[in-house]
Order: sequence, then structure tokens, then C-alpha cells
Amino acid sequence: MKVRSLLSAFSVLIAVFSLFALSSCQLVTPADRISENRLLFRSLPAEQQLMVQQGRICEGMSPEVVYLAWGNPTQPAVKGQKNGRSYEKWVYSTMQPVMVDTPMWMGACRHGWYGGGGVDTVYVPREVAYVVFENGKVTEWESRGK
Repeated sequence: MKVRSLLSAFSVLIAVFSLFALSSCQLVTPADRISENRLLFRSLPAEQQLMVQQGRICEGMSPEVVYLAWGNPTQPAVKGQKNGRSYEKWVYSTMQPVMVDTPMWMGACRHGWYGGGGVDTVYVPREVAYVVFENGKVTEWESRGK
């Protein structure tokens, strides 16, 4: 009985913590980044301003402009050489739920048997977009439902 009430109390604690964590999350939009960087945004050509507002990017944009449209990459930038030219790659990822089997376990206490296991959910990173800069300008990108 004590194990069951401890598990119930633990479940309630997890639920409360999850609600608190979710309520404190705020989605940052291109409009938010634009309002923080008004001078940069105003200096852009009208076509790029419209793209940034829509969360889109195009060839020739600088890293600062890509930041306005897409935000910071979720992984550290990868820097290297490609065809004798230096490049920088930004990767954006999200956490994807994956179902996994967990081992069964059982134990005994004076009130009977208890156990656990079965199927659990874990979260793994999944790349949803990337952008490559050469000489400080976008040369290639891909977005898979960012």
C-alpha cells in the first residue's frame, strides 16, 4: 500500500512539474527577433524583410538575417573547408518521441508483488533544418517542417 501511495504522489509531482515547465516555455517568433533588432531589419531590402517576417531564408543572406528568420541553431555551428573555401553550417533540431521496450522487473513486499517495465517513451534529437554559409552568405539550406 505504501509503495502505491508513493507512486501516486510521485506521479502527481511529475504532472505538476511538467505543467510548470510547459507554462514557462515561450515560443520566440521572427516578429520577436525583429522587434529586438529593428535597425538590422530596416536595413534589409523589402524582399528579404518579407521573407524574414514569414520565417523564410534565401541565398545570399547573412548569419544575422538568418537569425532573424530562424533563430539560433540548436547545435553548435560546424566550421570547416569545402572546395578550398571556408564554410559554417548551422543545424536546427527538435526532440522526437521514440517508444522503447524497458525490462520487466518484479519485487515482493509484505503486501504482495509489485513490478514495472513494458514500453516507455524517450526523446531523441531529429534534424529538421540546416543552413550553410560560405564567406558569410547563405549558399544552401534545407528545412523539413521546422
